[in-house]
Amino acid sequence: MSFTMNAKKLPAILLGTGLLLGGCSGNNSDGAPSESAAGTSSANPSASTNSGWQGTITMYAQVYTPNSKNIAGLKNQTKLREVADEYEAAHPGIKIEFVDEEFKDYTQTVRVKAAAGEMFDVFWGQWAELNNTFPKGIAEDLTEYFNKPNPYIPDKATWAEAMNTTVISETRSPDSKSYNINGDYVATAFFYNKDLFEQAGIAQAPTSWSELISATQQLKAAGITAMSQAPDYDWFQRHFLSDFFSKEYESISAFDESPGVSSLDQSIAIVKGMLNTSDERFMGWWPLFKSLTDNWKPDYLSSDPGVVGSNARNDFLAGKTAIFYDGSWLPENAKDAKVTFGLGSFNFPVLTTADTPYTTGEDVSGAVGGPNAAFQFAVSTKEANATMKETGKQAAVIDWLQFLGTPANVEKIVNEHGTFVPTWPDTKPAESMIELANQASNKLKALGVGGSSPNLGKNIQRIFGLYLSGNIDFDKAKADVQKELDTAIKEYQSKNNVDFSQY
Repeated sequence: MSFTMNAKKLPAILLGTGLLLGGCSGNNSDGAPSESAAGTSSANPSASTNSGWQGTITMYAQVYTPNSKNIAGLKNQTKLREVADEYEAAHPGIKIEFVDEEFKDYTQTVRVKAAAGEMFDVFWGQWAELNNTFPKGIAEDLTEYFNKPNPYIPDKATWAEAMNTTVISETRSPDSKSYNINGDYVATAFFYNKDLFEQAGIAQAPTSWSELISATQQLKAAGITAMSQAPDYDWFQRHFLSDFFSKEYESISAFDESPGVSSLDQSIAIVKGMLNTSDERFMGWWPLFKSLTDNWKPDYLSSDPGVVGSNARNDFLAGKTAIFYDGSWLPENAKDAKVTFGLGSFNFPVLTTADTPYTTGEDVSGAVGGPNAAFQFAVSTKEANATMKETGKQAAVIDWLQFLGTPANVEKIVNEHGTFVPTWPDTKPAESMIELANQASNKLKALGVGGSSPNLGKNIQRIFGLYLSGNIDFDKAKADVQKELDTAIKEYQSKNNVDFSQY
């Protein structure tokens, strides 16, 4: 299954459904985690909205669809059904019905259903699609509800106080509206084999770039394959460029006057010399990264990550390599593979000037992932869903969303799936996600190139692999990358009839 992030694509992961989507500490973005998950889901009918409406609320819950029989590759999920049963018991006459259907093109499905006035009452919608891609007016603005008490979270003055405030602020539409409740996060990290670390005499996971280099050297010296995979250029460029160009983010993202960094923003930045090889920062991370891959087994370095990714992942799960950089779905892969070694994880480290003079010291561990997973639910409007015109139905649907949207329910539903990180304060991630939880509080300011041409990312990936494997030197790589950038800009200009001189 693939997930979008920051209005860009995250590489395909997990299931092939063709959908767009990845000690215990909490995820409070502005305070310390509490001892336990607050805001229980215990039904309190007297506190809920009593609209008088009765009937069936339909909901498309994506990978959290309970007891699914029709969504390929989806493991049996039960927690959301348990929450729905609890709600139904407290609200006689209301039924929650989950849509168990696989959509080959979900965006097109949304467009067709909304145009016909047949949209689901509650539907999966990521912030970027709700703000930009989906037809306007199909999802209710939930801002006023965020700013009022949620009757199922009695210890918070407003519903928003129970949510991740960073996610709310970073995912609002250009006119400051919130169209979904957003409760989970796709994370990426270095996963490691604790047994092999111990065998090499490494007492703890690396917390800095120098410690990461040292760990790979120590593993190699102990006769252990430190890492072996094809490093994804798209992923790692986001880490480094989001750091190196963090002070230019607002300028780069503002060219098209819309949220996030679009393909037009990228193209203009390339033309203006902000994101091309004339700026030393653009490829200044390549030698730094090669200092890491020089300690890897070179088998996959010059390969296409999409081709050899599964083989490299299987090597790690089989205990043949000590470290593997992947997404938050890997712990579930490990369970499926019945691994016997201890599995740990650590974030992409914050760089220092001792590592590279180009760093700004930003924490960019979350630059690849984002709040773009599956616990993102919107409520359809009367224009997109004719049944919402029934007296009292909208209030009932919002009430169900409030019942669903408590820290306790977010935690149990997200952790059952085991692929993503719950992001709300007073939630605890699954044990395998503990080290990744802080990524959910990072600002969504990822930078990279690749949107100017369908072939740009693929071609730079090839050059990247040739450089890391020692087949070409840095000067040759730099010249080749600039050629690809120039070609991509010409292609973008031709296809989109853009006059770059106006920017």
